[in-house]
Amino acid sequence: MRTTAIIISILFILAFSLVLIFAFNFLSPLGKTPAGEEEKIDVIATTSSISEQTTKSEQTTTSVPGKKGPIIEKIEIYLDGTRDGGGIFLGEAEYGLKSPETESIYGENFSKSGFELSWDSAGYVFEPGTIHNFYVYTYITDSGWEYVKETITVPGDRLQSSNIRFFIDTPPNGTLVEEDINIGGWAINTSIPDSPGISAIEFYLNGPRGFGKKIGDVPLGTAREDVAESTGNPAYLNCGFNFLLPANIFEPGTDNLLYCYAISTTGEIYENILELKAGGNREEQSAIISVDNNITSEIRQGFIKIKGWAVLKDLFKENIIASEGKQYTVKKIVFTSSKNGNEDIFSMNIDGSELTQLTDNPSNDMYPQITIDGNKILYTSDINGTWQIMSMNTDGSDKKQLTNGRYRAGFPTMSFEGKYIFYEVYIDNNWEIFRMNSDGTNQTRLTFSPGIDDWHPFAHPFEFKIIYESGAIGNEDIYFMDYNGSNIKRISDFQIRKRVPSISRDGKYIVFAGYEQNYSSIFIMNSDGSGLKKLIDNGANNVQPCISTDNQFITFYSNIGGDNHEIYIVNFDGSNLLKLTEIPGDDWGPVFLYQE
Repeated sequence: MRTTAIIISILFILAFSLVLIFAFNFLSPLGKTPAGEEEKIDVIATTSSISEQTTKSEQTTTSVPGKKGPIIEKIEIYLDGTRDGGGIFLGEAEYGLKSPETESIYGENFSKSGFELSWDSAGYVFEPGTIHNFYVYTYITDSGWEYVKETITVPGDRLQSSNIRFFIDTPPNGTLVEEDINIGGWAINTSIPDSPGISAIEFYLNGPRGFGKKIGDVPLGTAREDVAESTGNPAYLNCGFNFLLPANIFEPGTDNLLYCYAISTTGEIYENILELKAGGNREEQSAIISVDNNITSEIRQGFIKIKGWAVLKDLFKENIIASEGKQYTVKKIVFTSSKNGNEDIFSMNIDGSELTQLTDNPSNDMYPQITIDGNKILYTSDINGTWQIMSMNTDGSDKKQLTNGRYRAGFPTMSFEGKYIFYEVYIDNNWEIFRMNSDGTNQTRLTFSPGIDDWHPFAHPFEFKIIYESGAIGNEDIYFMDYNGSNIKRISDFQIRKRVPSISRDGKYIVFAGYEQNYSSIFIMNSDGSGLKKLIDNGANNVQPCISTDNQFITFYSNIGGDNHEIYIVNFDGSNLLKLTEIPGDDWGPVFLYQE
């Protein structure tokens, strides 16, 4: 009996303790979740609470245990101007929404990093063909406001007066502005024979008339004898204009659009847009912000949903670079070969077996690149005499033409989240870098380097950046730039020609072909340009190296011991050189295709 009484007493004490614990948690404000907050949880708060309360996930985290790190506190969106530069405030977006994109890219801990703002645009007239800019700002504790700019073109053809001739002579498009600069040109209305017929030239920053911030206007009056002579009308003599554009209206290191309008005395209008780059460097962003492409399709419907996702860089790097432990069931190399007389794209296993032809275009197919998810191949195809960008599945099926321009377009590479394709275009007698949406729409020029080749882009594996090759300093060197063409930085300063770079899946290493004398060697370095090491040096032309997804191998092509180019593979440290192809013609441009 005594034993039974003791047991009953112990059970009573345990039950009473549980009741007290439940009551404490129920009444404590720390134990409550505000109504409506179940689906709107700050991603950083989520990871912090997980790291403090459980050891279930090793991927969460504040950088210092027990210390709360920076968080994305809120998101605001502006139209056709920056937050402090005259942008139209559209509202504060709801942040912390479910985002399948970030969950698939960065892991489950980042699933609630989406944002959305519903905006009634009925009070604004978005004319067909006009270009607008949406600025998405994040407020980050410890560092303040950061933003990305999404530029869209309203569907339809731009309506311009056919009577007005309006030209900007200086500065050239894409000019780097480091001091006050003159905007000069001329304008006439050809329907008015006794005067130029233009009442004023107006200038707006980063948005069209009625949207962007007006920064000035100027009347005509500068003598333009060339215009009077070419038109055969002396009344057009004083049709020129000059406007001193102050450099301090731009944020350092940013890309800007200057909207210029010729306003006729008859009320007719003609628009020109000048792309200008501000000197200096923009501060490194702490967050990565992605805006969905739905704005373009919804812009004229009167009601727009602006949505996307935002995450802090420091909190996802470990998620995205943890590829060393992954197991891949498919390990292939995709490359270009002239085996059949013209260039086609082939694949093979990394030991050289199972050679498979993927394209059979009567013209040339070349420059394959694999998307980050390993599900698509982008490549260049010669169509009717002009290079165009194509995509296909990794087995060669579902081929799609993405560009149809009059200039050669090649060497495509897709951004890590699949939104953009970067590529090179031969325009103005040299190669320049362009960007487009992954469906081929919204083609945008990123570099403006007359007489200098900017080419061979390669997308960063988990940031909105690309690495590319440029001859801006007299010999080819390696550069990084942001996805919109801003914040250009040279990686290294050792004086050899550095060609066709690529970056490892974890973002740590860059490989390239370094030209010395009459041959090229394979080099590797850290992504900041340090730790340079020569891996392959054999007196041959060793070109276009690529690092395998698991950092185990490097492939490249070379003419070792002969005239034809063949595909080779080495260990990551440059050891164990193996020749993978020995088929008729040249084999070149290898890239790794790994699938889980």
